[in-house]
Amino acid sequence: VNCHEVVVTDLESLMNTLTSGEKNRAVGKTEMNAQSSRSHTIFRITIESRAKEEEAVLVSTLNLVDLAGSESAKSTEATGQRQREGGNINQRYARISA
Repeated sequence: VNCHEVVVTDLESLMNTLTSGEKNRAVGKTEMNAQSSRSHTIFRITIESRAKEEEAVLVSTLNLVDLAGSESAKSTEATGQRQREGGNINQRYARISA
């Protein structure tokens, strides 16, 4: 698992971090999707805030999740590497749901 935690303090840094993570995603073309996810991606954004006069800190968490595509080989017309990737993804989902 390739995970990173980055502390950001402004919107620009957040967007740069999301863009950097997006570049690391594994994607591949299928007949159903030109940018089919071939890996799972999770962005967890934790926001901490408080009013200037307050001591209490409010914490919120937002999870953005992109699960790898699990399209059937027949639907995607996948062959070779794409077909093997799809098979591996489907096997993982089967183990999770068992």
